[in-house]
Amino acid sequence: MTVFLQRIEDSLEHLVANGKLVEQALTGMQGSYVELLTILAVGLLACLPVLLPRRGRQWMRHLNQAVAFFIFVLVVYTCMGVFGMLRNLIRGVNEIGHENILALYFCSMPVTIFVTSMIFGPSFCGWTCPTGALQELVAAIFGRRRGAAAQTGRWRPWLMAGTTAAVFLLGVAYLTQTRILFHEDSGIYWSEVLIAILFLVAWRRSVWDRPLRKLRLVSLLVILLAAIAGWQITSPVHFTFAKVWDPASALATLVVILASLSVPHAWCRYLCPWREVIRWAAGHSVRRIESVPSACQHCGKCSSVCRLDAIRDGAVDRAECHLCLRCVDNCPASAIRVVDRWRAEP
Repeated sequence: MTVFLQRIEDSLEHLVANGKLVEQALTGMQGSYVELLTILAVGLLACLPVLLPRRGRQWMRHLNQAVAFFIFVLVVYTCMGVFGMLRNLIRGVNEIGHENILALYFCSMPVTIFVTSMIFGPSFCGWTCPTGALQELVAAIFGRRRGAAAQTGRWRPWLMAGTTAAVFLLGVAYLTQTRILFHEDSGIYWSEVLIAILFLVAWRRSVWDRPLRKLRLVSLLVILLAAIAGWQITSPVHFTFAKVWDPASALATLVVILASLSVPHAWCRYLCPWREVIRWAAGHSVRRIESVPSACQHCGKCSSVCRLDAIRDGAVDRAECHLCLRCVDNCPASAIRVVDRWRAEP
């Protein structure tokens, strides 16, 4: 059995090592390593939500996610995982005034996403983020769509939490036979926290769901402090975006996927540090989703289609909204709308 698993790992290592379509960063200007093509692509993907008509918009959103996944996984040469972008930003800022091209290289993608979020809202989360797209795809294939009325207190959340924990423990047992886990394998620790969250949510989702979302800020602070201190901490989905085989990250990615079958977008809800950055940026954005109470029929359709449970009684919680526009596209009374406010409110 061990030999069989080792062969699978060797095959995955070979696949990851040859996964990128480019052997060096795509250059946007002569003599630089700035991946201009990727920056332009991400900027364009952020603009699409406002350009598309309501009819067929969700199909275009899924196509948008597929294109973004292709770019981040197979084209972008640097690691652009949820931790990688934060580390790159810190390193890029430190290079300003010393190696400006290198600073631009590391800052370009995080700054592009941050700026587009301040203009277009959290469209990166709902339309572009490859980690979010992966969770959504797996949930659509293997899970059942659930909104605010999730099966709280039933057996399924406990079963999924237990299955995720069992897979994680078996994976750690295998890894510890062949290697020693260091702090670089931090995805393991984030996986442990995520599994604990699944059990808490399975126990009392209505009580724990909202308070646990504050852990995103804790996760962000840990990553920022580690980046400033120079500690190399890899994210749970590190191997997906880097041209390096990382078995600990692969196991953590599997935990993130399984967790999304228990709680939709579990990683985004509770632990994603980059989501916390985008939440702040989107809070100052021009574009936002607003509800019109006078037009609301209180049918509950918007709440049922929201995978983030970001809508209550027809009111949208902007701090949790991913701007996927499912609520807008499914509201029969058009009581939820996308608005652009270019002028400050009096």
